Amino acid sequence: MKIAGLLLVVLLGAGAVFGLDLFKGLPSVQELENPKPELASLVYSEDGKLLHKFFLKNRTFVPLRSISRWAPAALIATEDVTFYQHWGVDLRRLAIALGENIIKGRTRWQGASTITQQLAKNLFLTQERTLSRKAKELVTAVQLERTYTKNEILALYLNTVYFGSGAYGIESAAQTYFGKPASQLTIPESATLIATLKNPTAYDPSKDPSSSLARRNLIIGLMEKAGFITHAQAVRAKATPLVLHYTPVTQQGLAPYFTEYIRQTIKSSSMLEGVNVYRDGLTIQTTLDSRMQQYAQQAIGEQAAALQAQFDRSWRCPESLKIQFIKESARYKEMVNEEGVPANTALARLKADSAWLNNLLHQKTRVQMALIALDPSNGHVKAWVGGTNFGPDDYRYQFDHVWQAKRQPGSAFKPFVYAAAIDQGIPANYRILDQPLALKSGNGGVWVARNAEGGSGGMTTLRDALAHSLNQVTVRLAYEFLSPSEIISYARRMGITSPMQPNLSIALGTSEVSPLELARAYTTFANNGAWCDVLPVTKVLDKHGRVIAEHQPSSHLGLDPATNYVMVTMLKDVIDRGTGIAARTRYGLDMEVAGKTGTTQSQRDAWFAGFTPKLVAVVWAGFDDERIHFTSMEYGQGARAALPAWANFMKKCYSDPSLKLEKTYFPMPDNVIAVPIAGSSTEPSDVLNRNVSVEYFTPKGYARYQAGDFNRAPQPVNSGAVGNPDSTGAQQPPVPTAPTAPTAPASTDSTGSRARR
Repeated sequence: MKIAGLLLVVLLGAGAVFGLDLFKGLPSVQELENPKPELASLVYSEDGKLLHKFFLKNRTFVPLRSISRWAPAALIATEDVTFYQHWGVDLRRLAIALGENIIKGRTRWQGASTITQQLAKNLFLTQERTLSRKAKELVTAVQLERTYTKNEILALYLNTVYFGSGAYGIESAAQTYFGKPASQLTIPESATLIATLKNPTAYDPSKDPSSSLARRNLIIGLMEKAGFITHAQAVRAKATPLVLHYTPVTQQGLAPYFTEYIRQTIKSSSMLEGVNVYRDGLTIQTTLDSRMQQYAQQAIGEQAAALQAQFDRSWRCPESLKIQFIKESARYKEMVNEEGVPANTALARLKADSAWLNNLLHQKTRVQMALIALDPSNGHVKAWVGGTNFGPDDYRYQFDHVWQAKRQPGSAFKPFVYAAAIDQGIPANYRILDQPLALKSGNGGVWVARNAEGGSGGMTTLRDALAHSLNQVTVRLAYEFLSPSEIISYARRMGITSPMQPNLSIALGTSEVSPLELARAYTTFANNGAWCDVLPVTKVLDKHGRVIAEHQPSSHLGLDPATNYVMVTMLKDVIDRGTGIAARTRYGLDMEVAGKTGTTQSQRDAWFAGFTPKLVAVVWAGFDDERIHFTSMEYGQGARAALPAWANFMKKCYSDPSLKLEKTYFPMPDNVIAVPIAGSSTEPSDVLNRNVSVEYFTPKGYARYQAGDFNRAPQPVNSGAVGNPDSTGAQQPPVPTAPTAPTAPASTDSTGSRARR
């Protein structure tokens, strides 16, 4: 009562001096009971690694039980040794400080603040040093003591103060300076952090270790004096060297493109309306695996560097393109539009400025790559690399090629064409002529789909055509048996959502898709015909740990399981003996794996989409400006530009025992019929025949096979035009009319017998 009475006298006296304005701006009871410090939102990987923080102030709230006992001990010993005895104000210290301020005539009053007073100032008041603010601080401190227990006040304090290096709160500080949670702080580490509170710049251990060490040891001595540690503990702590694991949080994080995608899409859930990801201390649980992410970044970094070196050795910028680049630059437009420099003069000056021009061309010609990996069973994102920039830049404004870039997939789209054919009962060993097919284009011209290297052949099975990515067979298949609308329908059923042009060139992948979209569609093959929506986030929790949003896998049937399995066996052949054979011969993948290469015209885009029963991954390589492209098929096709990164990623993942990726087999549905086939024929064989392979049929395809309805050319679904003799003199199927004609360039990813893989 004596303390309360004396405190009341002090406050009334202050009120008499400064008037009623003294108590304006004090926190309300509701504000005292629910303080709202800005809290960082934390993004975690599925394996529990902190991927990123979204914050204005890097602060993470943790309860006192999750803070090492040495941290509050160091704080109390240094700032407020009578913390557990006072009601928020240490009147003895206050009286001494008041006397010193009056005697010295200070205009900025200071001194004697308890931990509770400092908390009151940090949470509710300004940092000005005046008697008016000091009086408000006293009142607020008493109210805080009435509202909270001592331990709650300690927790609030330790979670709100600034420790330097962008770290607000002791959890963020422990991670920043020592790479560990606050619960694991030792005596010297706790003292080091408390030392920064006096001056976060002067005692920052990462910037001034000697000053930090001196103050740390001073605080250890105060801890001993206050009875928190023994003399022996103090001696050992002072003798401990200052060892940091300094990891300041940047905007980059461990998976920058992925976490930026999370930031842009996190509020799409109606449950998160009104939530501020920068202030509200959310915990965001993602499906990403930090180990797979590391392997993905390594694979992309290594392959991008190799591609860049090959490109730089062979590319020369045409003069006409160089002029276009200059005229499109911000500097040129600024000179012409704002500085009034004549266009020709501005062009001449910039062409003569070799340093500026070289930098412009350098930026334009950077190889870009993307890798996205999904768990086919549930759509979980396992790895996400949206580009080749791995520097310390702010990724918030980086272009993400995983989901924001849409490019022609080339032959990586062909599996959707073949899936439509297999599902309609055309067997995988059906033979189609591997010769060019001339088609009337929409503008009255003629478009001829050719294999990548110009080669042709005779009657070729669908299985071989897909394995070797033969454009001519694919176009004839689409022309004779399918319509563009049917191909689009099957692609839609398997998860492709981008607009697709209803013309025959779609069979060669001329409609643009994103890597994320293509990977989602390929999960159909890996998951027995069913694909899942991409699921990057499973839960979002508020600062109290309550779930405010939760997401479950959502699957869709894309293909009949029997059709799907036949397609899987065909895509396995791409790896075992086709355009993707380097995955086995060069990179040594020995698990059950399937996939498809993709290359677009003039090597503008290189793709590889591959999968196992446990993991689907898609890699894209190219340039942001489509006027720039790889200079040759020697390194710019899908098998050379994209497959190496995919194979290295897969190999690292399957070699890591902690990931527990079992080398399982694709399950074969009961209604798939397996038939031994003799040699290169389509005839059944005795299993004892040395030259035998197994062909797989859907029930519908097997019925057609048994009926012998094999190589009779049907009336094309795209009918109504004249025939055209091919190079061998054989009569080609009729040429379609304009409605089915292609309007976009064709894929060039094909090999035949002279393939470069």
